[in-house]
Amino acid sequence: MLGDHGPQTFGSGWFSGLLGLILGLGSFCAVLVFQFPEWLTTTDLRGAYSIDFMRGLLALALVCSFFFSTLNILLRPSKKLGITGITFASLAIILGGAGIEVDYQGDAPIHVGLDWLVLNVVLLSLVFVPLERLFPLRPDQGTFRAGWTTDGLYFIVSHVLVELLTFFTLLPATLVSQAWQAEAIGIQVKALPLLAQVLLIMLIADVTQYWVHRGFHRLRFAWPFHAIHHSTRAMDWLAGSRLHVVDIIVTRALILLPLFVFGFAERALYIWLVIVAAQATFNHVNMRINLGWLEQLIVTPRFHHWHHAVRPIDKNFAVHFPWIDRIFGTFHLPDGKWPDALGIRGDPVPEEFTRQLAWPFRRRG
Repeated sequence: MLGDHGPQTFGSGWFSGLLGLILGLGSFCAVLVFQFPEWLTTTDLRGAYSIDFMRGLLALALVCSFFFSTLNILLRPSKKLGITGITFASLAIILGGAGIEVDYQGDAPIHVGLDWLVLNVVLLSLVFVPLERLFPLRPDQGTFRAGWTTDGLYFIVSHVLVELLTFFTLLPATLVSQAWQAEAIGIQVKALPLLAQVLLIMLIADVTQYWVHRGFHRLRFAWPFHAIHHSTRAMDWLAGSRLHVVDIIVTRALILLPLFVFGFAERALYIWLVIVAAQATFNHVNMRINLGWLEQLIVTPRFHHWHHAVRPIDKNFAVHFPWIDRIFGTFHLPDGKWPDALGIRGDPVPEEFTRQLAWPFRRRG
């Protein structure tokens, strides 16, 4: 990254440089969010922020960015990561730093979820980058492996445009649930304990997702959209972001449809959203994790890596419960083994982000 091709081991200054860069860039973006909240924050999160807490978090991030960036400069022959981190942190301070006033001018016509992007980048990278280096499945696969820029663009776009994607995702479920809900025939799922609701949501969502997912694999017109996700040849925490916008909207809309019709409590749905987001990220990680008997009960990285294998194909569609695949005959999890190769045989999908967006619409013979 940034021309730094040195070792990526602990003590080499690489991790400190990466941390300094992430925190410095995140701090710079956070200052922009403070300055233009009506444009750069998501509507649902805006009211949940504690300004004083966020200021304290920003101040801590700035201090840590300078510390880790300086450590990188002292430890590493290449100073580019450290200098870049300090540059972004300095720009954040010049623009006002943690003391910048919140200049809210009322609702803007459009919202860009820069706040949602910054929170996810900082949190996920600080958690998964060190873990993937400590317990790697494929040690020779670097953090900035082939295809990471493409996956990074998917990550950025899906988070920045979160409100637009959410609108199209929720539209079918909202319209149908307004016309009819299960409560009309006496089904009162909101009366269930919260834990029972969450587990029931996971089951209904996973069964629905299983058949939607399997349909994307088996239907000729649908596969090109989902093939984008399978085109990655290296798995890590970022790889799960590689999803075509059509795949995202169709899959999520169809999953939410029965959940809205059943009328689950909003709190239960939010808990499930956190679970599914965490599991979707975790299941793609480049970490050698064997969880024994738990692998028969919950979807794990090893289970999902086999879904991305070049061979066999069309296995392991579930995202929560692997026994759903066992019931429908698509379960594949050889004892202790991981797939040798990932991706699609022949690599038909182009690597560039913009070409991938257009690729499913190409005429095929």
